[in-house]
Amino acid sequence: MGIATDHYTIKALFEQKQTFVVPKYQRGYAWDDEAVNDFIEDISECLVARHEGRRRHHFFGGVVTTRQEVHDSTRDNYEVIDGQQRLASFVLLAGCIIKHIESTIAELENKESSESLNDDDKKAKDYLTETVSALKRLYLMFRDNKGIEYSDVQKLILSKADKDFFSEVISGQEPEPERESHKRILVAWEKISEFVQSKIVDASPSASDKAKKIQQFLDDVLGKDCTAIFMCSDTKSEAYQIFQVLNDRGVHLGKGDLLRAQTLELLDDDKHGATQNKVADNWDDVLAYTPDSIDNYLSWYFSSMEGRRPKPVELVDEFLDHRFKCEDKEPVTTQDADRILAEVKQVNAAFSTLETMNEGEWPYPDYKGVARWDRERLRILVKSLKHTNAMPLLLSLTMLDPKVFAEVVACIERFVFRYKTIVNAHVGPMTQVYLEHAKAIRDSGKCKIQDLRTDLSELIDKHAPDSIFETAIREKKFSPSGKNIDIRYFFITIEDYANWYELGAQGKPKCKTKTRVFDFGETTIEHVYPKNPTAGDKDCELEIVKHALGNLTILGPKDNNRLANKPPDQKLQAFEQSNLKLNRDIAKNDKWTKAKVDKRTEDLASIALKVFVP
Repeated sequence: MGIATDHYTIKALFEQKQTFVVPKYQRGYAWDDEAVNDFIEDISECLVARHEGRRRHHFFGGVVTTRQEVHDSTRDNYEVIDGQQRLASFVLLAGCIIKHIESTIAELENKESSESLNDDDKKAKDYLTETVSALKRLYLMFRDNKGIEYSDVQKLILSKADKDFFSEVISGQEPEPERESHKRILVAWEKISEFVQSKIVDASPSASDKAKKIQQFLDDVLGKDCTAIFMCSDTKSEAYQIFQVLNDRGVHLGKGDLLRAQTLELLDDDKHGATQNKVADNWDDVLAYTPDSIDNYLSWYFSSMEGRRPKPVELVDEFLDHRFKCEDKEPVTTQDADRILAEVKQVNAAFSTLETMNEGEWPYPDYKGVARWDRERLRILVKSLKHTNAMPLLLSLTMLDPKVFAEVVACIERFVFRYKTIVNAHVGPMTQVYLEHAKAIRDSGKCKIQDLRTDLSELIDKHAPDSIFETAIREKKFSPSGKNIDIRYFFITIEDYANWYELGAQGKPKCKTKTRVFDFGETTIEHVYPKNPTAGDKDCELEIVKHALGNLTILGPKDNNRLANKPPDQKLQAFEQSNLKLNRDIAKNDKWTKAKVDKRTEDLASIALKVFVP
């Protein structure tokens, strides 16, 4: 495909001899309060950094366009396929700055009518007057030359629904909104205007200071710190393919691609050529993973290293600031280049480990000192319970002995079944504990397992106490239309810890028969009183509780097929020979009744209270 891609500052993007038009069929301005607030916050952080004598880069995403020829014109015109909201918001920002500059100029003119302006005020007035003209030419209007005729063309024309309203707003008029997109444009205008006034205009005591603050904002923040990627194609079909691919990745642009581009750009110097090639090779390995995996792994890696989750929309900037430490690195030294390479290598290695763990596979090169049962805990946690919130902690744990890793995984596995699977408590506090311990391991080189158990136990006491958990277990029912993975897991785990419980349940839960490992996928749930009894075997009382936990157990697929819908008395006989303690205990009953089901449900709930603790 004939796709041109350029990484521009916002100022440079608008400096090109081009105009933008949003197709009439596209939606109107869509950014709500939160999106506009985020936009302002991102710009504000760059401005604050400049005030503090440093630089903070912020990437504002991509603009996908298709080129449209303008006959006999000096300009290029681009139809905006994706990026309307960002472009419109920056034009609104320019309009707000112009409004406030013109207000300052008016104040100076009023002052000039009654008294002479001092030299600083005169200089400020001249600069601000020139700046208004420059801003209008740069962000609002393009002076087009077609043939021997000049005309002004809007730099950005929104879709049909918003075109006129948007134009009136940025020119300083006060049109009445007629639709929701108009209201959003007005809200954005008011919020951005408030930002300009409070952070730039009112923050400066004199006209001269105002001019300097405005100059710094325009030249440094928009001219150096805020960037976007501009992508254009000669055909609309290609442009939409770009748009589709980018959105299929779950974000407008792949975060890994952006980090690759940023780090390679930092090393774009002849003296860093060899290092740049090595960095590129490592990024190529990283970007070979699936798009969703790349974003997840980057987030997990960052969280493991920093002990906090990055905001998804700021992940790239967070990496650049905190992992690559790219602030104020102009030019990049050899030491900086080596550090960037080391970090990318570490990311590459972490991705390999995370991919292994995400598949439920053991992340160590051998199995020395760790039983198969221990290794299976990771597969159960990730693949059966589908719990990946702990990945940053697990990644930190891979620095330590595999026995420590296995012990923590088993601890988390029991905890998360109670806390999340059964009680469905909020993941926020749990994730925070994981991240705190992930960072502590990085800092100290060791895991304080007892401290982790204590923190998780406190979460259980607060969010999944015995009363709530026990009630939820007693009320758990088999779902005829579901996979019942949670019930399968429950019985497998109860069986694993059955001998420990029978011996008094002292200390932390411990599996005493690690030589036996259940194949989770092959283990089936069996109804003692059958799920579909024959007419002659039906029992009205047992029908009421046939899906209760007390009427359920687990079998291998062969035993399940053999026993099928046989009546309870035949199953009790068969269970006498079972290698599972759960089933041998059922076989001790001479008759299967509703009362026995209720009693077993209570017993299972009591066992669960002891087993499912960190």
